[in-house]
Amino acid sequence: MCKFGKRLNGLRVKEGVTQRQMAKHIGMSAGTIANLENGYSKPSFDVLIDIADYFDMSLDDLVGRERR
Repeated sequence: MCKFGKRLNGLRVKEGVTQRQMAKHIGMSAGTIANLENGYSKPSFDVLIDIADYFDMSLDDLVGRERR
């Protein structure tokens, strides 16, 4: 699992939602969420925004970016 995938999985589990619930809210398939979490695919910029909005966080926080 890639770094983003682990982060996405952790956020989703922390919120207590299934891949299917999250996918339905964002407008994609549960398989797409699974592929992102497992590192089989990378999110587009638009998908990153949708996910960040879903978790009510910034893109930096979503991807775990820290300022130096």
